[in-house]
Amino acid sequence: MAWLTLAFSEVMNLPNLVSLARLLLSPLMLFLEFLQAIALFILLALTDALDGFLARRLKQETDLGKVLDPLADKTLLVVALYVLTYRFQMIEPALLFSLLFRDLFILLGGGHIYLTKGFVPKARMLGKLTTAYVSFAIPLYVLFKLGLFLYPAYVLIFLSLLDYLFFYLKTLSKVKLAPDP
Repeated sequence: MAWLTLAFSEVMNLPNLVSLARLLLSPLMLFLEFLQAIALFILLALTDALDGFLARRLKQETDLGKVLDPLADKTLLVVALYVLTYRFQMIEPALLFSLLFRDLFILLGGGHIYLTKGFVPKARMLGKLTTAYVSFAIPLYVLFKLGLFLYPAYVLIFLSLLDYLFFYLKTLSKVKLAPDP
């Protein structure tokens, strides 16, 4: 049982706890009024930068963090866009569905790489930029009606999808299959 405690303390460090909090608190936006939901979104979006900073600064990067952080990011953005699209009718469904498609591809592709190559791929820089930009653009759009901020989000989502696609194809092309017996 000591190994379980040791393993838990190694992976549930402060950066991972911040990511876990973002993951678990994101669905609360479904039940909040508009301004409360936006305030929670902004607060949770700021934790995205915090957990990465802490992981690097404290030298506590883990495979769990490589999965938990992007999963928390995806959950935050999808829940926020769902709420803004269907509950408050402020954003067109196209943004939600384009992000959802990209994120599903990233999750499935990352899982496939893990299963075939045995490692958890790191988030790509363009993916991080897309997440940061969408997190920045959403409050500007809904609070100040600055529609021009949403258009680059579509471009970034598409470009980051292509970036992940090329990364996965390159990575998977390096897989050496075991010969048939």
